[in-house]
Amino acid sequence: MIFLLLIAVWDYSYETDIDFGYDNNIYAYSQPYIDDFLNGVRPYRFPFETYDDLVTSVDFQLLLRNRFFGRRTTTFNFDVSSNNYLVNNQKNFQRYTFGLRQSLGRSSIKVSYQMIPGYLIRYYRNPQGTATDYIDCEAAYHTVSGKLSYTTANDVTISAVYGHRWDDYIKEFNRYDARGHVIDLGIAKKLSRYLDLEFGYTYRISRSDSAGAAMIDTVLTPDGSFYQHSLNGNLRLQTVIITPTILRCSYGYGMRYYTSSDTDDILHFGRRDHRHRISISSQSRILTGVRLKFFFTYQWRKSHSDVFPPIAEIKDYNKYQAGAGLQFYH
Repeated sequence: MIFLLLIAVWDYSYETDIDFGYDNNIYAYSQPYIDDFLNGVRPYRFPFETYDDLVTSVDFQLLLRNRFFGRRTTTFNFDVSSNNYLVNNQKNFQRYTFGLRQSLGRSSIKVSYQMIPGYLIRYYRNPQGTATDYIDCEAAYHTVSGKLSYTTANDVTISAVYGHRWDDYIKEFNRYDARGHVIDLGIAKKLSRYLDLEFGYTYRISRSDSAGAAMIDTVLTPDGSFYQHSLNGNLRLQTVIITPTILRCSYGYGMRYYTSSDTDDILHFGRRDHRHRISISSQSRILTGVRLKFFFTYQWRKSHSDVFPPIAEIKDYNKYQAGAGLQFYH
């Protein structure tokens, strides 16, 4: 009832995206692992039917606006998304985001909270079980962030974000519980009436709760602590291809350095990851309030280690996602 009242009294807008896609490597396995799965090598490591899948995604975003402070707009945003896999239902997950933005003229301030509960990463050996006991490694991710933005007279928007993140794993894998900090600096420029460019730099540091504890019950406790530098660029073009269309192209690159000080922790000590992500998408208006979408994303990771050269056979991966969908907006 309160929700309906707010929509009736306040200015609002919404977007609902329904996407249908294909993911060729949902667990982000390296090629040797995929070959083992296909050839039935030590199959207890892969308690699932397929390593690829069809995915249905639904994302609902609602913006509520009012003016509590003179002519300055206050905006509440609610975003709920769900990703559902056709065969690997255990991989299904949801994302919830809540935010509050206050306009201050050319500048603005925003606070937000995001939660991803029960996200299945992949299957790992149960640290409390036998050598052939592989179980789902799940975690809940929480992030609280604050953002400051300023737009110049030349339509250049500068932003700075600080986020505090904590990762909460299920009890069998709570050695990977972590807390971290994220600092993001961005700049966006409207190059013309139809062309926008965005560029961003992100620094992230994550500290595992297990860091500094060398042994638990005589078993090595991995230290997944790291720091990471990321660069991201996004180009947005409004044009007409039969109908009004928005084209987007983006690229992201991240360098992750693991900080474990234990040379016996061969999966983390002296390890560096290089991550790349390329995305291309289009949105074409087919009816008033309805857009047709197409998207393609390709990403890959290359890992290097000072003490364990075969790390690439375990951690390197390539994957892509491709699909289409509808967007309903108001």
